[in-house]
Amino acid sequence: MNRLLAIVCAGTLAALISLQSVQAHAAPAKISPGDGAVLVTSPSKIVIEMSQDMARQDGGNDIDVVGPDGTEVTTEAAVIDNANRRLLSVNVPANLPPGKYVIRWKSLSSDDGDPADGELSFTVDPAGPAQPGREILREELGGSPTPATNTDSASAFPTVTEPDGVTWVLVVAVGVGALVLGAGGTFLLVDKRQVTPPTKSKGNRK
Repeated sequence: MNRLLAIVCAGTLAALISLQSVQAHAAPAKISPGDGAVLVTSPSKIVIEMSQDMARQDGGNDIDVVGPDGTEVTTEAAVIDNANRRLLSVNVPANLPPGKYVIRWKSLSSDDGDPADGELSFTVDPAGPAQPGREILREELGGSPTPATNTDSASAFPTVTEPDGVTWVLVVAVGVGALVLGAGGTFLLVDKRQVTPPTKSKGNRK
């Protein structure tokens, strides 16, 4: 029985650790223009919606756009939207030369103070064809994975709700726990039946 409880506790702990790691950072849930997008004209700005509110700390949240030659093309610091602290945006200079551009982002979660960073990209190609790229990066936070066609406006993003999609971790943990407990109960029942001596017959003696 102690071994059974140890297995259940270990499974639950692993599920909770996975849940914490999913919620630990303010990571991109949506981006405009979409990751991997091909644009025939330069975007006016880069807009990223994070999975959590960002802490308003100097240097904690930013977006840098680096051109094909490795030179940063953004000249302004990214700003957090006053009405939605999950929205981070930066203006992009007009008439960018053709080529692939790397979006380097960093964030600081207001939930637990954890920093995060990463890279996304888009390509400017006047010859096209235009491709919207992948705008919704985390489906559990953004709903339908269909990319939006508006790549310049932050209003294209609805407000992100709490990450309900991570509840699957708890569901799996509960399911595994129930399965283990059920298997353990069956084992104990079978074991008990095996050790119980057979009942003696009380038939009439001749």
